Amino acid sequence: MDAKLKRENKLIIFLCWAAYTAAYIGRLNLNAYIEPIRDQLGASKTELGLVSSFFFFSYGVGQLVHGILSKKYNTRYSVAAALVGSALVNLAMTLCRDASAMKYIWLLNGVFQSILWSSVIKTLSERLPDDMLASAVVTMSTPPALGTFAVYGISAVFSSLGVSYKWIFLCPALILLAVGAAWFVLIGHFGKSADGGEENVTLGKKQKPALTPVFILSALLLVVAAISNGFIKDGVTTWTPSILKESYGLKESLSILATVVLPLIAVFGAWLSTLLHKRQKNTSALNGILYLAELVVLSLVLLSASTGAGKSPIILLVLFGISAMLMSAVNNVITSIIPLYMRDRMNSGLLAGVLDTFCYVGSTLSTALLGFIADSRGWTGVFTALLVFGGIACAVCWLSAVLGKREKTE
Repeated sequence: MDAKLKRENKLIIFLCWAAYTAAYIGRLNLNAYIEPIRDQLGASKTELGLVSSFFFFSYGVGQLVHGILSKKYNTRYSVAAALVGSALVNLAMTLCRDASAMKYIWLLNGVFQSILWSSVIKTLSERLPDDMLASAVVTMSTPPALGTFAVYGISAVFSSLGVSYKWIFLCPALILLAVGAAWFVLIGHFGKSADGGEENVTLGKKQKPALTPVFILSALLLVVAAISNGFIKDGVTTWTPSILKESYGLKESLSILATVVLPLIAVFGAWLSTLLHKRQKNTSALNGILYLAELVVLSLVLLSASTGAGKSPIILLVLFGISAMLMSAVNNVITSIIPLYMRDRMNSGLLAGVLDTFCYVGSTLSTALLGFIADSRGWTGVFTALLVFGGIACAVCWLSAVLGKREKTE
């Protein structure tokens, strides 16, 4: 590959990474600061869980819409608009005085942020040659973990200082504005090829048939796995500070700070999924292995909560850390590996948008439903719900893996 072109492609990957990392900081800030917000506004877990669910709902619906429309997008403008729009929404959140107003404004954040993933995957899919896909997959799997780490770290500092919840929205707004401006200026230097113009690296390749009956059934089973992934991944991240505070008596700031270890460990999920994918090309079987390990972890969490044995925040954080890594790996398989490696079969931007939509269907369910379960059944009920979703996902992944093998032999 020409050295100049390779440098340009690396910069494209970096800009996509920066855009999505900033987006995570501007979407998880409410969840990261949920306990201080709840105390300052006098809101319940259910009320604030509903605010987060409004975001996940609009984000999920928007992912589907933008995934379909992304083929026509000029991503120089679509990504910049998403980042700037999210920044303005975060600024508007500083004006809210109660949770009832927050949920409608945060819904708009989901509308803007839902533009990003399909646009970013489209850019990578149409710009990068095959030998750079693995690098792109690993790089683009880190924004959720690194963005979560950054925003939870900021939240821990703000909580220890006792600052107003307004600051947790103001800081991400400034970051989003800066990255949005950088994207718009720098991406313009790459012309149409970086925006999915006619210089598509997949042109000229013979496309494989997409909609076979087995493929459709496998896709439906993958939807279930995606919903469960969002439910477990975001449910654990959102409510861990509350669990540590209420069940283990940790201070609010310490509970948030301790939660920062989860995204740090989750970074290894990207490496794990990429490593396993080299050995196991059947992505359904790969997800089945990861969900089986997740079931073991969640069973230990539930056993500890039910019996009182090993009642230690360290043990809980270790188990949740492993869970975060496993769910990060599953998420990487579903939203990055599958869309990018199937670009010769269907539109990667569309597939990425649709699959990420269903991950956020699970996220929408998790924040409000787990908040309700926590209020009514306690944290043992929450752990049971996580285990049920993990069990369902494990079963459908292995069923899909069997169907995939049958399709190859026919």
